[in-house]
Amino acid sequence: MKNFLISAIVDIVIIFASYFLFKNIVSGPTRHRIYEKFMSSFAKFVIIIFVASVLITSITALILYKTQYIVYINILAPALVSILVGFVMSTVPTRGFGDKEKDANK
Repeated sequence: MKNFLISAIVDIVIIFASYFLFKNIVSGPTRHRIYEKFMSSFAKFVIIIFVASVLITSITALILYKTQYIVYINILAPALVSILVGFVMSTVPTRGFGDKEKDANK
């Protein structure tokens, strides 16, 4: 149980670190285009996230199996998926449609 809690805390830290990293590296309009292209419908979003998670976990398992480090699969695969989650979080628009009008009136 202790190892699970440590792994979960590390995954949360990785999610927020990748969120802030991608938010600072990728410009706002580019992130918005990515969001609109891949996450325009919820069904499409769920399918893409599922497929990406399965691919990341499968490739990680294959690499770890080939290198005899398969015992670390439960640590490394969720950490890599956490980077994906942070990227997805960074693409979500943070401003609404009327925010520019509200800022202009101030």
